[in-house]
Amino acid sequence: MATASQRGRCALAALGLFLFLAGCRRKEPPAPPTAPAAAVVNGAPIPVTRLQQELDRVRRGENGEAASTAPADLPRLGRALLDALIDRTIIVQRAKAAGIKVSEAEVQRATDAMVDEARLSGEPFNQRLTRGGQTAEGLSDEMRERLLAGKYVAEQTRGERVSPAEVRAYFDQHRAEFEEPESIHCLQIVVRTPDEAKSNLDQLRKGAAFDELARQHSTSPDGRRGGDLGWFPRGTMPKVFDENCFSLGNGKISGVVASPYGYHVFKVLGRRAAKAKSFKEAQAGAERRAIADKRANAERQLLQQLRASAEVKIDEAAFALLR
Repeated sequence: MATASQRGRCALAALGLFLFLAGCRRKEPPAPPTAPAAAVVNGAPIPVTRLQQELDRVRRGENGEAASTAPADLPRLGRALLDALIDRTIIVQRAKAAGIKVSEAEVQRATDAMVDEARLSGEPFNQRLTRGGQTAEGLSDEMRERLLAGKYVAEQTRGERVSPAEVRAYFDQHRAEFEEPESIHCLQIVVRTPDEAKSNLDQLRKGAAFDELARQHSTSPDGRRGGDLGWFPRGTMPKVFDENCFSLGNGKISGVVASPYGYHVFKVLGRRAAKAKSFKEAQAGAERRAIADKRANAERQLLQQLRASAEVKIDEAAFALLR
């Protein structure tokens, strides 16, 4: 039989083991390492990971395929993107301090507009998010920031106005911008293979109606309208359109034209020569552009002032982390 002394030692040992195990259970896991900051703006960090995301987005561009960037160019491009992030951070901080708000409904409307744009382009929205290295939550946060920044800048520059003399001066300095460029009215048929295009061209040369063939065979959305592209000025459509349509006479039909979109046959319905507008004709547009120009200058000055008064620390070593 164990003595009282032995029982006491056993109890102490058991208590020690219990306290040891309890201590092990309470031990918190180590915190994940903090992402290094490319810059700190008034105490708010801009992580290198966010800068990398912006860099990846710029390099992907519209086609979704990341373009390679020479290592020597990374710091220069990274610095330009970081400057834009710093400016936005400063403006968002000022907007919040001024009590400017962005509602969830506003964020949703802006997001819905992006969804509609993706749908019209034929690209699933989730695919576009993935291509941009973005998540739905991240997009909402970014959209909220952009809306906040836009509201603040608009509030600060809304007082900018232009006088009649300034409108006239703007028109005189930018006359070429107010010319109506040469434009053309075209129909097209777009199909997937050169053989299909050649077949349609043969039928057209035998007298088939262009709009009927377009409705039957064209893969482009305008096929539902008989292939009608409407009027468009030079330089607003893909280069292959300009090169072929503007070289045709009225009522003439092109040969088979290859493009990234498929194989086309074009027909020109009419053309309009370039025309210079008078000041009276261009006055409303000149006033809008003059105001926009003045507000853009005011925005640049505002950014310079805000940047000068902000505490910004940039970690130059962070650019070496970009890839």
